[in-house]
This record gives sequence, structure tokens and C-alpha cells, in this order.
Amino acid sequence: MTTAPGIEDTILQRLGSGAALQETHDHIPTLWVKRNHVHGLLHHLKEEIDQPYKMLYDLSAIDERMRTHRDGQPPSDFTVVYHLLSFDRNEYLRIKVALDESQLSLPTVTDIWPTANWYEREVWDMFGIVFD
Repeated sequence: MTTAPGIEDTILQRLGSGAALQETHDHIPTLWVKRNHVHGLLHHLKEEIDQPYKMLYDLSAIDERMRTHRDGQPPSDFTVVYHLLSFDRNEYLRIKVALDESQLSLPTVTDIWPTANWYEREVWDMFGIVFD
């Protein structure tokens, strides 16, 4: 899939220091977003932009506690990863949130994508991350 120019810049401009771009080998636009910005950003990407990201393609987590090579990524014990798809743009977008082991919670996105319930329950079951 191709990358529509500007979505990364739009997010970085909107969130300022609340987001950072990550270079990836698969060329999917990938941004690290601070936990207090993630719900608002995901709502914005689905409901408020031209050619929105209507599909939550996947929501998963990564146990980072044993990882040693983080190459510019924020420190985290766990990472929650949201994979979005825009049919209009023909584009994927990856949003990551770094979590400390002492604060394993994020706001739920079931009000944005009701199907997130299944993914959030799976992440809770596998990693103990709570979605409030």
C-alpha cells in the first residue's frame, strides 16, 4: 500500500512533543504517541479527517522488558500497537504507545471501534494491560 503524503506531518503538527515518528522497514507510517493523547488522536483519525482510517485492523501489545536494542524508541516495559486502515487512502497507519510496568492501562477505544472489545480483552489476557 502507498503512503498518502502528509499524515505523519499532520499528526506530528497536531500533537507536537506528544508524538514521534519511527522509521520502519515495511514503510508503514508508524508514530509513537503519549498515552494521554492516544484516544483523542484515534478518534480524530477515524471521524475528523478527510479520507479517514475507518478500520481498526488490529490492536496488539509487545512485552519489551527483555529488549536491548531500542534505536530511538521511547523506553517502555510494554508497547500497545494500533494498526489502522484507510480504504479511501489505501493506506495502513501504525500508532504505538509506550507503557511502564507500573501503569499498565489505557483508555478503551470501544467507543470509536466497538470491535476493539475483542482485541482489548486479548491484550489484557496476554499482557495484563487494562483498558478503562
